[in-house]
Amino acid sequence: MQAFKANPNQLKRLLEHTHQALRLYYSKEKWPTIYPVLTQLAERFVLLYTQVPNALHAHLQFYAKNHGYTTNLVVNQSILICALCKANGYSPEFTEELVLACLSDHICSTNETNRKASGKPLSSQEQKLLNLRHQIAIKMLNSAKVPNGQLQRILARLDKYTASITGVKNIPLYDNTTVLVCLSKRIAKAITPRPQVRTFSVIQAIKSLYLNTHNVFAQSSLVTLAKQFSDCPSGAMVSYKKSNALLLAKEGKTVTLALLENTQVKGIVKTTKQLSLIYKPIITDDKTLLYSIWFNDLVRMTPSELPTSESILDAIAELGSDEYVEFKAIEKNIAPFTQLEHALRQAARQYNRQGQKATTLRHCLTMVGLDTAGLLCQRVLLETLLADKPHPFSTDIWCKYALFNKVIYVLTQHSKSDLFETLLGPFTAAIYFMLSKHDSQVMRLIKTPSDQFSQKPLSIAHIFGFEQLDNAEFEQFIQKYFKYSSMHNAFAETEFMDKHALSIHAKYFSAIKLIVVMMLTGNDELTTWQNQILEFTLDEFSWKSRTLFFNTLLEQSPYCTTE
Repeated sequence: MQAFKANPNQLKRLLEHTHQALRLYYSKEKWPTIYPVLTQLAERFVLLYTQVPNALHAHLQFYAKNHGYTTNLVVNQSILICALCKANGYSPEFTEELVLACLSDHICSTNETNRKASGKPLSSQEQKLLNLRHQIAIKMLNSAKVPNGQLQRILARLDKYTASITGVKNIPLYDNTTVLVCLSKRIAKAITPRPQVRTFSVIQAIKSLYLNTHNVFAQSSLVTLAKQFSDCPSGAMVSYKKSNALLLAKEGKTVTLALLENTQVKGIVKTTKQLSLIYKPIITDDKTLLYSIWFNDLVRMTPSELPTSESILDAIAELGSDEYVEFKAIEKNIAPFTQLEHALRQAARQYNRQGQKATTLRHCLTMVGLDTAGLLCQRVLLETLLADKPHPFSTDIWCKYALFNKVIYVLTQHSKSDLFETLLGPFTAAIYFMLSKHDSQVMRLIKTPSDQFSQKPLSIAHIFGFEQLDNAEFEQFIQKYFKYSSMHNAFAETEFMDKHALSIHAKYFSAIKLIVVMMLTGNDELTTWQNQILEFTLDEFSWKSRTLFFNTLLEQSPYCTTE
């Protein structure tokens, strides 16, 4: 993301440009500009939320009089999706994708939504446009050459999910990204004032949704969202020395308040006094309250730093760059990562043939053996990175990863057991890359190739719901961190080389992918080439028959859910 420093003008323009973007539908000649306009807006929402979260939390309590209902609704929805993604730990790039969906929710029905919110009757044509706005929005986005992907999928499901997220019936909702947008939409609609409709506070809306939804992912997301407002309750009203005051910022036990008189700021104070918070909408056009006060030196909060994974990746590259001749060199490389020892003890269990209990880091490494210790450390370090990359489909991703682990473990039972780490490590690396570069494309479904005569083998991307990895970036990733690993390079072959040009090790990786897809889908109808590659690999690992291998795999109970 480009260098950006938040200021009052940026905050003011955010609302103004959102208002203007929602008018683009009514000027057909401006449709080609929709994608760049929306992506720039989404980026600014995320940047402003990162740098001044207290300002945007407070805006959930404000109703900017000069922008109308739909603009206030969409701004609130976009702020809430930023808060939900921040609470869940999702990346800025992933958050921008969901902000795009929020901005597009009413892009084809601004006039009609404003009219309905004001209580005015709609004509049959206006009501039809309002009902079909998502279908029209998808057509408009496609005509503007907006890349087809998650944005269109969310819009296609959003109305159904919004209606089904609460209710007596427990209706399964499998697309967690749409669930997040749905939650932001429901809360935004509840807190944005409309005539003759009860307005909820953001806390009331979160509680009501939590109590009325059956969706476990929605409930856990609402809990983390509530903590966001507990940590940063900006926008709440309090009574301070018999005066009304607005909470501007909270750091530790100290809160910063703006003393108000008829919604006009008359002073700023800091206090450590315990205060009762009241959330209620403030209808205002005061520029100080809406924009400038949040950048006062007394109010400005320290933005949270995004965690970095570079030091761990550098250690992974170092572990793969040399052939270690002693355990001391490996220990020195992983010494800074104190969290690693417990994970290594767990991972080393399967190598513990004497039933010993690992007592120290050195003991773990010696049980594994010098040839495998570096590979094991690489894999465990990558797993710690994966654990620090939250995703709406994290449970599904970890279940699939566990299945890869189990398939490789069973495959190497009869022979070539020393290949376990060299086979599993490239899958760990590929999944980490996928979550770093393709997080918005990852889905729960299995996307099997439609062309049985394709010259390309099955991609790991298919197992995680999309078409293919960015081959250029994936090759660069492998060369940067796993340059000296022949197995990682063999795995890369399966992603961008023709299937008839694969090396022997690349054929192993292709077969493992096929086995995982067969286990997840229950489909054993393979192409001629796929049958050949599977039989070749099973024979290489001394399995007498395909039936025996799959029966043994089922006995290991590789539980995996793809619901």
